[in-house]
Amino acid sequence: MASLWKHPNSPYWTACFTNSLGRQVKRSTKQRNAKLARKIAEAWEEAEVKGRARQMTTIQIQKFASDLAERVVGDTIEVPTVEKYLNDWLAAKEAKDSSAGTIERYGNTIRLFIDYLGEFAKAQMTSIAPKHIDGFMTHRLKEGRAPKTVVVDIKTLRTAFNRAFRYGIILNNPVNAVELPESDSMERELFTHKEVGDLLAAANKWDREWVTVILLGYYTGARLGDCARMKWDNVNLKEHGITFVQGKTGKRVNIPTHIELEEHLGTIYNDEALTDFISPGLAARTSGGKHGLSESFKRLVVRAGLDTMTVKGKGSHQFSKRTFHSLRYSFNSALANAGVSQEIRVKFTGHSSNAMNDRYTKLDRKPLGDAIEKLPKLDES
Repeated sequence: MASLWKHPNSPYWTACFTNSLGRQVKRSTKQRNAKLARKIAEAWEEAEVKGRARQMTTIQIQKFASDLAERVVGDTIEVPTVEKYLNDWLAAKEAKDSSAGTIERYGNTIRLFIDYLGEFAKAQMTSIAPKHIDGFMTHRLKEGRAPKTVVVDIKTLRTAFNRAFRYGIILNNPVNAVELPESDSMERELFTHKEVGDLLAAANKWDREWVTVILLGYYTGARLGDCARMKWDNVNLKEHGITFVQGKTGKRVNIPTHIELEEHLGTIYNDEALTDFISPGLAARTSGGKHGLSESFKRLVVRAGLDTMTVKGKGSHQFSKRTFHSLRYSFNSALANAGVSQEIRVKFTGHSSNAMNDRYTKLDRKPLGDAIEKLPKLDES
């Protein structure tokens, strides 16, 4: 039978009871009230007895803790189910005006994880252990998904569970215990200046909004979603600049407008018919999916008579080395080959580091060859 004891120098009652190993233990209840302290002591002993008999599952332990809280402080511990919490987290992200592409990616991961858990998705958040995250990761890899894709999935779950940890819903983040698979990024190829001209010619015959979006991508280095959803408020024709917040990173970028981009924007600017978005038709479309922006651009590349350079990816899917993102490589590389410093290039692209910017930099062979020729011959030394 549990009992109470109080140290002469402590204001709190100490519970004395037998633990699951059959040993007598003492544990402070952190209670000054003897009646509440006794309830806690009896509850602890009850849990130890059931634990010794292996009569309690994880879910029963959670219910027991909730019942204890209700008995002592008159309130239950409400822990949401995995399914409810993750969907609520996704809704909160969407409400904060995250980019459509990011929300689409988050939503896909959450749906896949809930589907993988099956009925277990209705268990409380505290039931999720590293084995569930590890199992999901293994499942995705066995499906033939590229390691890089799976890493993005796990990082999304880590973000979601980190919020649950900060809110006190879980005591630790189970995702942090999982070792991520190694992922080598497939190298993108850029579009040459002439090929960008071919893309514009094809877009002019197909959908003129693509002309605007391609020029924005080539002359600002912005990502597809940012270009498609660029607003007139982002453009200052008088001061010759474009300022926008990157959907992916949240970084504010300010880029002077190239004369060709500025002239094009001037031709489509109309005070009377002005809409919020520069390209309203494309702005209303999602990035992914069969009819999304990314696939539409691939079809445009083919219309222009250009090679998408599609190869087998790290997983079971095909990987196109030339997508709209290649224009971001073209922008950065053109600046590098023109002698623009990396410090300025990083500011324009919004890259987090010089190392990341290096991945987007492809130098022409001529200046590289010229640099090698500057080395003296051995007989000249």
